[in-house]
Amino acid sequence: MKTKTCYGFLLRLYNTVKLNLFYILLSLLVPVILWKVQVGRDIVVSLVEPPQHGYVNIPLLIASFSLLALINWAIPVLAIDIWRAVTRRFANSQSLYGGLIALYNGDSVEGKQQFPIRYFASLPWVIFLYVTVTSFFPTKAFIGILTLILLVAGIFLLDWRYRKSVPRVFQRLWDSAANGNTAAARSKALRYVGLMALLFLVFLVLVGLAGYGLRHSRTGLTALVIGANFIGILANYTYMKFAENVDVKNIGLSYYVSKYIHICSLSCMLLLAILLQSCNGRGWPVEIGFFSPIFILITAISLFLFLADVFITAQLSLTWIYNGQPLGRPVWIWYRPLIRLFALAFLFLFFFNSVNSHRIRKQLIQPSQVSAADTRPSLTAYFDRWAQDRVAHTGDTLNVYLVSGQGGGSRAAVWLFMAMNYLDSLKSTPSNRFAENVFSISTVSGSTSGAAMYLADRYLKVPAQPASVAPRMKILYARNYLSSSFWGALIGDGFEGVKYALSRRLWGNRNAFPKDRNYYFQQEEIQGYAEATPALNADQIDGFFKTDYLRPYLQAIDDPSESTSDSMKFNTTLPLFFINSAIVETGQRGVFAPVNLASFSLGTDLYALFKQHHPNYSIPLITCVNQSQAFPIINAYNYLDGAGRLIDGGIYENSGTATTLEIYETLRRYVNSKPNAPYKVRFVCINIVNTNMDAAKDDVRFRAASVLNTLTAAFQSPFGGHEQFSYRNILRRVIAPDTAYSFPLNKPVPLTRMLQSAAIDTMYVSLRMMK
Repeated sequence: MKTKTCYGFLLRLYNTVKLNLFYILLSLLVPVILWKVQVGRDIVVSLVEPPQHGYVNIPLLIASFSLLALINWAIPVLAIDIWRAVTRRFANSQSLYGGLIALYNGDSVEGKQQFPIRYFASLPWVIFLYVTVTSFFPTKAFIGILTLILLVAGIFLLDWRYRKSVPRVFQRLWDSAANGNTAAARSKALRYVGLMALLFLVFLVLVGLAGYGLRHSRTGLTALVIGANFIGILANYTYMKFAENVDVKNIGLSYYVSKYIHICSLSCMLLLAILLQSCNGRGWPVEIGFFSPIFILITAISLFLFLADVFITAQLSLTWIYNGQPLGRPVWIWYRPLIRLFALAFLFLFFFNSVNSHRIRKQLIQPSQVSAADTRPSLTAYFDRWAQDRVAHTGDTLNVYLVSGQGGGSRAAVWLFMAMNYLDSLKSTPSNRFAENVFSISTVSGSTSGAAMYLADRYLKVPAQPASVAPRMKILYARNYLSSSFWGALIGDGFEGVKYALSRRLWGNRNAFPKDRNYYFQQEEIQGYAEATPALNADQIDGFFKTDYLRPYLQAIDDPSESTSDSMKFNTTLPLFFINSAIVETGQRGVFAPVNLASFSLGTDLYALFKQHHPNYSIPLITCVNQSQAFPIINAYNYLDGAGRLIDGGIYENSGTATTLEIYETLRRYVNSKPNAPYKVRFVCINIVNTNMDAAKDDVRFRAASVLNTLTAAFQSPFGGHEQFSYRNILRRVIAPDTAYSFPLNKPVPLTRMLQSAAIDTMYVSLRMMK
């Protein structure tokens, strides 16, 4: 008997997973990622950071997980109206609804027993609660296990309570139901759903008010996050356990209750989608970074599941139910295959195609402002002019600093900015500033953003104030750059792609480009710099970030006849900014260079290719910066004509030293070829790295050559290998009288685009301890 019972349990579990596999997997995607990825846990911890507005996201997360559970569990009544309209079958809606009840409540379906879906609908929320507890108490695993035990005990208690009697708040609706009176049923159902929605809204408001009151207390917010989600899961399960389609006593009343629940859920989903798109595109009423990435992901996935349930799963189920009725005229034989084809087409478009073309951002400019690629000087010609502007006396030794920046998200950006300011404070004298002798900065990924902000300060003449470095970095990088990326990847890019296509067809706007998550990430970085530098106005900031990449280096020419490729008057006050990217199709290194790249490098000259295909357009500097930090999923791969799709430069080499070494070797050979020069040159290569590059690597454990391991091996990150080679190579190749050294971050800081203020404080402390 026990064997038979166990077999029956496993069979029901198998049927439940089989019939709801898509919904279960997609629902579990976000909490499982949070569980397995350290950055995910950091995102959870950000909810209780007192200086931020994380407390606002606590009720929003409860609302999003509730919607996710409702969408998995609630009977999709709206699908019945769609099915009747498409198939032109005037079947009784309540009769079809009665058939759907069995599918969603675990009754026998096509002879297959399954568990009620409510047991799985809240599973993502349960995993999120566990991840939340373990994130707040990483060294006390028993607290997370104890939380799950208490939660399971609460669910069993609710089940036991239901077997004794149904709570009056639910039972009264059925006891007072008027059989056959449609108007009365609709009125009662509307009041009932309205009451449940009001109670839920009051709960969210109370959680939000409690969060506001505890906003300065990390301990209080931690308790609120755990407690509110714990109560929310039990309350949500209570509603699903006792609600209308579990204890159906009046099919008509139950039908209208489900219909209003479905309408309410759909309305909430659409309003949230419109709100988030408005926040992403217009920054109204708040920037999308105001919302937690978890809320963004859960909302987007809930919307996908809702649409899939209404337009695909329920349509197939309704067709099966209707065709099984003895008096029904079978639905066209092609309807179910058509629905499946529609589902496959959507999956194809989502996974194998893109509504958004993700072409690189460009701007049409006036002919008088066009900067041609061939006006860039060679590296050596520019060096002569640069050195001439700095050597004061014959026989002087000119220190030339060549800086490399390692990738690493916002951590790398903050560390490079801090390091450059710190070195300026150490190595500057009243007559000779370190910043003035920085000849080049070669960066990858996140450090490219930090370098851009550093150069903006130089170009816009922002006074160096060491005491304000950390506060400025908190304004600029202790912010959420992930939400816009996630929203763009799942929904926003597609919306912008459709809007762009319609704009071209209906209004003939061919000068626009399809905006995507890359574009909005660029806008967020500029906005962050503006908030961190309130003394500057928007026009000044836009003049640096949004004009052509080459524009900050151009200098007014008094005599146009002097404009030749190697005598072009360039502004030598700024370091040469080499932005390293990688090309997806070829795996080659691509570089945006202010000088003629072919004169010294084997990298692909991205600026020259852009100008070759778009001579009358400019490419904003912030767009070039973005191509260096186009990390997969978080950013899109923008297509550049003549090159291909551009990806995070760290895919090729993550330290930035490959380009720096080419610069150094070219200039060292050039200087050696001029032994009679009136000045001496000493090159100093500085590698600003945000990890300990010299730390011993852990032993790699054995992995059997299974099919899975063979496939995953092809996707292993190439960041480490090329990075280590290039980094060690530059230390080996730079010889006396020149020198090379590293500026490492020796304290552990998360790799993310959502840094916490405490992480920036950690980096600042590490900076002050440097010797």
